[in-house]
Amino acid sequence: MPSFDPPLRDLAFVLHDLLDAPAVLATLAQHAEVSAELIDQMALEAGRFAAEKILPLNPGADKVGCLWHDGKVATPPGFVQAYDEFCELGWPSMCADIADGGQALPRLVFSLVGEMLSSCSHAFVMYAAVNHCAAECLRHSANEALRRHWLPLLASGHVTSSMCMTEAQAGSDIGLLSTRATATDDGRFLITGNKIFASGAEHDLTPNIMHLVLARLASAPAGSRGLSLFLVPKLLEDGSRNTVHCDGIEHKMGLHGSATCSMRFEQAQGWLVGEPNQGLRAMFPMMNEARLLSGLQALGLSEQALQNSLNYARERRQGRPASGQGPCPIIEHPDVQRMLLSQKAWTEGARAFVHWVALLLDIAQWHDDEVVRNDTAALVELLTPLVKGFLTENAQQSISAAIQIHGGHGYIAETGIEQLARDARVTTIYEGTTGIQAQDLLLRKVLGDGGRRLALLQERIQAWLALQAQDAHMHEFVRPLRAAMQTLTEATALLAQRETAQAGSSLAVSTHYLRLAGHVVFAFLWAQAAAAAWKPAQQGSAWHNAKLTTARFYFLQLLPESSHLMASIAAEPLNMEAAFEAA
Repeated sequence: MPSFDPPLRDLAFVLHDLLDAPAVLATLAQHAEVSAELIDQMALEAGRFAAEKILPLNPGADKVGCLWHDGKVATPPGFVQAYDEFCELGWPSMCADIADGGQALPRLVFSLVGEMLSSCSHAFVMYAAVNHCAAECLRHSANEALRRHWLPLLASGHVTSSMCMTEAQAGSDIGLLSTRATATDDGRFLITGNKIFASGAEHDLTPNIMHLVLARLASAPAGSRGLSLFLVPKLLEDGSRNTVHCDGIEHKMGLHGSATCSMRFEQAQGWLVGEPNQGLRAMFPMMNEARLLSGLQALGLSEQALQNSLNYARERRQGRPASGQGPCPIIEHPDVQRMLLSQKAWTEGARAFVHWVALLLDIAQWHDDEVVRNDTAALVELLTPLVKGFLTENAQQSISAAIQIHGGHGYIAETGIEQLARDARVTTIYEGTTGIQAQDLLLRKVLGDGGRRLALLQERIQAWLALQAQDAHMHEFVRPLRAAMQTLTEATALLAQRETAQAGSSLAVSTHYLRLAGHVVFAFLWAQAAAAAWKPAQQGSAWHNAKLTTARFYFLQLLPESSHLMASIAAEPLNMEAAFEAA
């Protein structure tokens, strides 16, 4: 079974040295009393709980998985007990409002806990973290009666939630869905239709499950503009069973411990969330949280892969080093070092990225300056598809490297590394594929507002670069960061011209654009990490020197991908359809 040691030292570096999170939170009235000690303690306890209680369940979650029988789903062995303890310790209530029985802690704390849980069991976090996402939906869109009833239940963890969107004919093109909603005289709605790929829509962790269901009213226009959102509970208020049925669960490549359900609604009672025909708008807060959660999952899985790669490379003896006697630990081989440093750069960069965005969410919600709140929220909108699209794709590379480092032992089930690869693969697919994230980034978040959101990021980077002008030791990081940002500016201008000339002409390279933008963010964060590590490294800290070496590796070996991406973006658009024409 893979091992896991909570990465508290690197977390402390990110939170205190890189983000100065306690000082930032101190400027927000809502979180002014959240101390550095409290944040560190939450990370410590979350890491301990995840490592001791959740990690041992993960092999069984894969081998046994979820079992469906007669409409009911049994979660893997130990999940019920672990979830009960998770709730007893108050983890579901972290970010909930005090009025809803919550602790009103920063969004940053949820991010730290989510990372730890994701490292130890991707399947468990699918159940444990979804209420945070659903609560965001209700807080933004539900009426007072629904909020008053359901938010305390979500905060306690005594009710879980699911997102029922996808249908057999309506996946990414959600406007094709056919589930119907009929109004009754007493304000309820009757929901009829079938949904697939509904994570956690049936299980044995809680008696009740709150389904958020997209459906279409009879008078609604066609397409996505005619969708409405409904809250459909498994159990009604009197305890009777609603007409919601689980017809089976999917047999998947990985993530076996998370029930992916096929659901049938037969005039099930539901309540409107938000306004009629505004279902996607009502659902967006939950979808965006789920996309950020995907980035956390990618980070957690990458961290476990990195730790086990390092352990194996230090213990496994094979071959002879360039100078010396063999057999030696394989960590002494340069190609293994290259793979390990790639894992380290992707993983530690992802940690800085996801927790920075979490801190930005706290600022966007609680800062006392409306302009700051709005600008920060706009920046988060830009960064969200990058967290989802860039980090999840990087995780595939990182975990693939882990398999390669383990050699044949990475390919067999005993080490657990191949499970990480199978579990992680879905993170690039659900909550919007990488291609969808790329289109959203380019067309909506960048070109859609004339580059305003992108300018917010560029201004932050430029301001930081200006502060480094006199530090000669930072030139090796500042220069490539500035060059990467210039490349992104040129790519943006080029694709804007293409879109103006012909709508949709930039989509073939939108995933390249997403990766290019992701590298700019990573270069920004790794340059800041290098600045924070520089002085302690010069004073003899081996840990900080390792951080500095990883930063150099990222700039020398991984960031150059941006040049290749730009070459593809700048190439003359190709009529790719010609390759698929019938002879």
